[in-house]
Amino acid sequence: MSSSISDREQWQTILRQQKLTNARRWLKSIAAQDDPSAIIAKDYENFLRALETSLQSAETFDLAFQLIQSIYFTSLDYADWERWLIYLGKALEISQELEREPEQATLLVQMGDIYYRKADLIKAEQHYDFASKKFQQLKNLQGYASILSKLAVLYNQQGNMNQGVALCHEALDIAETLNDGWVAAQAYLNLSLIYFRSRNLAEGLSSAEKAYEFYKKQDNPKFATKALINIVAIWAELGNWQAIDAVSDELLTTFVQSGDIRTLSQLKNNLGAAAFNQENYQAAEAFWQEALRLHSQIQEPAEQAHIFNNLGVVYTKMAEWDTAGEMLQNAVSIHKSLGDTYNWANSLDNLADLYEVQGETAVFHKTLKKAYAGLQSIADTPHARQLMTTIEQRLAAHSST
Repeated sequence: MSSSISDREQWQTILRQQKLTNARRWLKSIAAQDDPSAIIAKDYENFLRALETSLQSAETFDLAFQLIQSIYFTSLDYADWERWLIYLGKALEISQELEREPEQATLLVQMGDIYYRKADLIKAEQHYDFASKKFQQLKNLQGYASILSKLAVLYNQQGNMNQGVALCHEALDIAETLNDGWVAAQAYLNLSLIYFRSRNLAEGLSSAEKAYEFYKKQDNPKFATKALINIVAIWAELGNWQAIDAVSDELLTTFVQSGDIRTLSQLKNNLGAAAFNQENYQAAEAFWQEALRLHSQIQEPAEQAHIFNNLGVVYTKMAEWDTAGEMLQNAVSIHKSLGDTYNWANSLDNLADLYEVQGETAVFHKTLKKAYAGLQSIADTPHARQLMTTIEQRLAAHSST
């Protein structure tokens, strides 16, 4: 009996060594690629099995951490978030046992990123704050500045636009001190998103273009493409159709080949906006329905709410009242659950459009007044004030008729 157990333990040891050898082989295969996204997409499950093996012991933590850093940024766009929270949580636990402070900070940031994507803003902020403190203790200004720009977008989503802009500029000041193009690119990318969502299109476009140039200088095509997505979104609002046509086919092909569902959905959403602004409502509906289908695979609430809102607006234009109401109510509900006051009020304003064309005057007034009251909490932000002014004018116009 004892011999049998000994043999089993020996074979288990050999098997584990073989698995670790395979894990190291997978890590080398990524390192050999200029752009590892294709090989990660093809062998994703094999990479995860290698990661699971390396996370089974503190002795192989370095291998596990290297694997995480090699595939995390690509896999983040696959929206495989629940599994990744388990992997990152286990890695964080081992790093704490080993007192590996730098690795702890990195893992906290990555967990924060996932919670942000899942729209769990409380946990996202907690993990970013923990990481921020770690970076300060380590005197890691690059890591600290990176956290500032992440917190900026989070605060903006909660209605604190001014704080978000201030944090991005603080990150840019640090980037200039360090002469760090990567930190600057991150800050400009997030700043472009904040400006775009606050309807400051000129500053949004300028920031996105600066992010794009910094990423190109860093020879980082993946993130350069993310900056280009923001540029396309603003072009759609500005009516720059020729520029959009020049890049859209290439971008679509890139995202389909890489399996980047999240960014492909964002592009479809932006192309829908371009079609809508050209009053091509059938094309806009098709783009937005495809974006919604893609988002059903990744369940990212904030982006999903924007797509619901857009579909509600286009169905209102197409006189498909029931569908329009369903889509807009979905958008209102999600924005409210996320604490996104501005977009909640904006979706209510769009819902009021639907009630207006249906001739439902009483509910039209009630919906606008509800949106106006909610905006009071963020009345110090320019886009909120603009929307409040629009609502005031609409209510006054209806009162005088």
